[in-house]
Amino acid sequence: MNWFIHTALTMGLASVTAMAVAADNACLLEGSLKIGKQVTQIKDCMQNNGVKKEQFLQTCKGIAEMGAGMGAPPKVTYLDACPASPQGVCEGVFGQPIHSYYYMRSVSDLADSKASCQKTGGKWRNG
Repeated sequence: MNWFIHTALTMGLASVTAMAVAADNACLLEGSLKIGKQVTQIKDCMQNNGVKKEQFLQTCKGIAEMGAGMGAPPKVTYLDACPASPQGVCEGVFGQPIHSYYYMRSVSDLADSKASCQKTGGKWRNG
C-alpha cells in the first residue's frame, strides 16, 4: 500500500523541472490516508535542493490535495529543512533535486518505499 502512496507522491514531483536554485525549503506532510479499509498514518517530508521555490511549493500543495482524496488532507508544515532522524531518504526523486524523507514506516512499507525510489531514478539511503 505504501508503494501507492510513494508513487502518488513521486508522480506529483514528476512535473517539477530543475531550473534555477534559490534556497533550500522543505514541506512536512502529516496525517492519515485511507485506502480501502486500511488507514495509514503518514509523516513524510520533501526537501528542495534546487528547483524554483514556486514550483516546489506548488508540488507540496498538489501532493497535499492528492492526500485529501485519500482521507483527511495532511497537515503541511513548511520548514527550512526536513526533520532529523528519518528512517530513509530517497535522493533525487525522478532525477530532480528533491529528496523525500520517510518517518513512521513499517519495515515492509520502508522496503516498498526504497524499491519505488530506485524505480523512479532516485538513490536510497537509510536514515
